[in-house]
Formats: sequence, structure tokens, C-alpha cells
Amino acid sequence: MSFSREELGVLVNTCIGRRNDYAVQREDGGYLRAGRVLTYDLVQAHLAGQVTLGTYVIDEQGGCRFAVFDCDKRGGLVDLVEVQERLAADGVVSHLEASRRGGHLWVFLASLVSPLQLRRWLLPYCPEGMEFFPKQDSTLAGPGSLVRVPLGVHRLTGERYPFVHLDRSEWFRRLVPVASEVGASLAWLSTVQRVTPLAAVTSPQREHAEVATKKNTLQKNAAVLTRPTERMTIQQWCAQQDVMDVIGRYVALDRSGLGCCPFGWHHSDGKDTHPSLWVHEPSKPGGACWYCHTWKQGGSVFDFLRLYYGVEARELWQRIQKGGQL
Repeated sequence: MSFSREELGVLVNTCIGRRNDYAVQREDGGYLRAGRVLTYDLVQAHLAGQVTLGTYVIDEQGGCRFAVFDCDKRGGLVDLVEVQERLAADGVVSHLEASRRGGHLWVFLASLVSPLQLRRWLLPYCPEGMEFFPKQDSTLAGPGSLVRVPLGVHRLTGERYPFVHLDRSEWFRRLVPVASEVGASLAWLSTVQRVTPLAAVTSPQREHAEVATKKNTLQKNAAVLTRPTERMTIQQWCAQQDVMDVIGRYVALDRSGLGCCPFGWHHSDGKDTHPSLWVHEPSKPGGACWYCHTWKQGGSVFDFLRLYYGVEARELWQRIQKGGQL
């Protein structure tokens, strides 16, 4: 079984997230992270059934080109059909894929979307007991969610699981494969509709930034940061900062460095009512210095400011390079 580079590109451009890393499925169905760049030869081997690949949903630039609803239980495809119909009612096209114990529902995107914005948009459609990928809002704590690449052979069962659609031609509805062969499935995959992300969705980072901007015009204690030298890196700049002082200007910290996390959209009630943010001296200069135990993510002082103000890293660095108040 051999496929052209164009055919391989269909799968890569549609169903592969991160391209500088991937995972390989073991014989027991688990996955082993490869830590290497994904090649077209590997994609060929995946379609030929020689290996089975898993892809990280968030790509190396921190964006997503698809989202996946995962219902890993018997009858899961039926539950996913209900989600598909709810999405369709709001103009969001999605595509069903069978799996070993249930199914996946893919939403292919017309442009890259940040995982945070994608989750804010589509996660409300995900019912209890079903998973939504990406599970993370960023890759600060690792590569993030992993999903099996379609059209390969599951190592545990030796089966291929096809994309399916709801056949309404009879008096009863039934799920049938979109194609009977891998090549025909790739041809179908090249025609799937990609959804334009909802323009009205506002990143909660940006919402927080707007509030913070207004707030800090009145706050005398907003951070005034030293201007880095011309050739200084972000890590070197971070190493010069008193992390307790900088983050302490935004969060009330106790003597052990604990405070309420300001990133409320990561907490079930919209705010951190019990101190879950721990600020500490980094173990290496310029390294991680804070961690949210509820969110299970952390980062450097630069990462904290980027999230707090809701700006991209480049914009924040330009502000810092100009000096003065953020």
C-alpha cells in the first residue's frame, strides 16, 4: 500500500497537529512519545499499518487546526451524533470517526486558533463524561493532548476505524463508513469542510487584559520593570527580576508565596477562592517561578505577565524593551 506525497499531505494538513514531535502507539494501546520531527515516510508507514501514530493537538506554534470530542465508551458514536447535531444547529460542521470503544468527532478549522480560544468556543458543547481535545489552554507544562491519527491500524485490535456518516436514506438512520478503502478515505478527507472560527469569541486573556489595562492606569503599584539591554534574552531579563516583588504587585502573597490565582477562567467558579498560586524562587536563573495547583501550569515571571496582560510574547517583550509601566 503506497500513497503519493499529495495524498499523504491530505492527512498531514488535516489531522496532524504538532509536526516537530509525535507519539507511537504500543502493542498494548498506550503511546510512547518520540521527541522527533514527523516525516512523510512515517505517515506512509502509518497508512500502511506498519506503525500507528498519535499527534499532539496543539502545534509547535501554540495553535490548533482542529478540535476533537472523544467518547470512549460503548455507544459513544450515538452520543457524538447528538453533539454533532447541536454543533450543526449553530453552523459548526463536524465529522465522525469510529474508535475501539466509541468514537471521535473532529472539527477541522479554516485557520489556526489558540487552544484557549478554541476551548472557550467549543468546550460548552461537550457533555459530562466526554473528553474534549485540546485539554490544555497552552503548552507551558508540556506538549498537551494526544489523539490517534486517523486511518491507521490500532495496535491492540489490529483494526482500522473509519470515518462514518449518518445515512438517512432509509426509514431508519444508521452510521456507515464514508469509504471502504484508505485511498478513498483520503480523497474524502480532502473535501471536508473547514470551519471558520467564531469571530465573536473573545479570549479570556484579552478580556482580562482590558480590565487590567483600565485598572493599572489608576494603580500606583503596577509593575515598573527595568529595561533590558539590547542583546539581553528574555531568560536573562527574567533572571534579573525579584519574582516575589513583581508578581506580588498583582497578587497578594503570604509569607510562603501563596496567593489566589488571577487567571480565573481556569477555575470552575470563575475565580480562585482558595489560594492555589505558589510563587517561589526559580531553581535556575530565569526559569519557572510560579505554579497554579488548580490549573496545574506555571512558568517564568515573563509568562505570568504575558498571561496577566493577555498579549503575545513579542508584544510584551517590546513593551518591556521600551521600559516604564506596562
